[in-house]
Amino acid sequence: MIIGFIFILFDKIFLEKNIIKNTEINNSICTGLYISIFYFTSISLGSLFFLSIQNVSKSGWSVIIHPIMEKIASFIPYGCFMIFIILLLNAMNFIHIFHWMDYYLYDDTYGKYDKIIVNKKFFLNIPFFLMRSIIYTLGCSFFYLKIKKISSILNKTHSLNDYKKLYFISVIFIIFFSIISIFMAWDWIMSLNPHWISTLFGWYVLSSYIVTGISTITIISIYLNKKGFFPLFRNSHLHDLSKYLFSSSLLWTYIWFSQFLLYWYGNIPEEIIYFLKREEMYNSIHLWMLIPNFIIPFFGLINSKNKYDPKIVFTISLILLIGHYIDIYNLIAPDIYNNGLKFGISEIGSFLLIGSFFSYILFINFNKNKKELNHYTGNPFFKESKKYKYPHI
Repeated sequence: MIIGFIFILFDKIFLEKNIIKNTEINNSICTGLYISIFYFTSISLGSLFFLSIQNVSKSGWSVIIHPIMEKIASFIPYGCFMIFIILLLNAMNFIHIFHWMDYYLYDDTYGKYDKIIVNKKFFLNIPFFLMRSIIYTLGCSFFYLKIKKISSILNKTHSLNDYKKLYFISVIFIIFFSIISIFMAWDWIMSLNPHWISTLFGWYVLSSYIVTGISTITIISIYLNKKGFFPLFRNSHLHDLSKYLFSSSLLWTYIWFSQFLLYWYGNIPEEIIYFLKREEMYNSIHLWMLIPNFIIPFFGLINSKNKYDPKIVFTISLILLIGHYIDIYNLIAPDIYNNGLKFGISEIGSFLLIGSFFSYILFINFNKNKKELNHYTGNPFFKESKKYKYPHI
């Protein structure tokens, strides 16, 4: 965390020496922070969403991994709150990441009057925008805390009624998140460039949540098992996690390709500007990131034997996390400045700073409830999960 502060401070001093406007310095630093906060928040959201899917599907194999998923989701209140602070700073005119908030775009007496943004004022106006963001922040935090509380009670009572409550709240969260995740993607990312539209964008970002969430669950499970803190986690559980990792990366690729193909075929200016801009700024990064996000996971996990090899799965999970950071960077950075945002010291410092805070929150939660990792006995499927064995291993 300290190293992250040093990197950001060094970048600010460097920019000031190069006589860059103070507003641009703040924008550069806040953009790096925004990308990192959104990235780590998406990991937590993906983990909670995956946990809810397991609860609703009444999946037996995954019960022993539920505590891992809950702990990863513990960053949600902090991440969403930090995102909201950045949005608030933008609304108060301290920074200018979301350009549609600039007042002169709505005044036709100025030379920068933007008719397209004005036509979207019903949806993109600061009070309504902040109100929606509050709903995202409070809603996701509420469901995380509620699921965590019911799980804790269930672990003590072993009551079927409490399990039904957990099932019900998970169903409601899946419905809630499936809807708000679309609006969240529109507001927190797509509105950075109000001239661009995509009907698939919300699902694209949701698939990224799932991939990063499962990747982090896998990495932490393998690490804790290797250190001896998670003996119930065996190759059979790893094999099933790997199948989810494989299928979720395919889902992300499918949506990526669907969006790309429709844009290429339609050739509509307000759509293809998304890819043309990134091709010019970052040398077709949207194509290169298929290597860590699709090609490596596909060929690495298509063999069933590889799915229960901890070293291979750990490496591929780590590659996927790196690949999806590149993806989120690619979604956000090009739309902040006309000439793009170059990856540098500020972005590295922001990643280290927020990553350290994310790790600290997880460490505190793991340290508080060490016993839960191997004694999640309240769930009626615990014994099934404990004895679970994949037939071909």
